[in-house]
Amino acid sequence: MAYWVARLMGEAEQNFSLDLLHTLYDELSGADGEHTDVSLTHESEWCLAAFFSGLLVWENVAGEGEPKHMKGISREKVLTLWKLLASGRIDEIDQESWVSGYGQ
Repeated sequence: MAYWVARLMGEAEQNFSLDLLHTLYDELSGADGEHTDVSLTHESEWCLAAFFSGLLVWENVAGEGEPKHMKGISREKVLTLWKLLASGRIDEIDQESWVSGYGQ
């Protein structure tokens, strides 16, 4: 299955190594007012965007359904969810304790 990541400064990289997802998350330490998040998007258009604040947004970027979020999410939880998304396990991610909206 195909997926891609969006790095903090906006670069996209397809099939980013799952073993290096921790480095993607670590880019958040350089977040500023303009560059605020990193994300992983599956070919199904489902996306998990992580923010320095601990906010995690789950949405279909093609517009299917409403965006959802969780706050105070740990690095380890984000990495686990990104790995699930990279393998297309969308139903499992959707079962998490999401709250409607972007949470901002």
